[in-house]
Amino acid sequence: MLLRIRWFILGALSSLVGAAYAASKLRRARQRLTPSALADSGKRAAVAMLDRTADRIDPPRPAAR
Repeated sequence: MLLRIRWFILGALSSLVGAAYAASKLRRARQRLTPSALADSGKRAAVAMLDRTADRIDPPRPAAR
């Protein structure tokens, strides 16, 4: 009987911890997916793509010693 109670308590505890973890992940994802955050992310990606393209067209020269 005590074994069943222990398993029930462990299961309930693990489900509470899992729910708290999922809630925190959802909260962080909701913050990352705001329109301004998505716009900033797109802007950074565009700038990185332009930098890579510029480096391919005219690679940086080594520093003169």
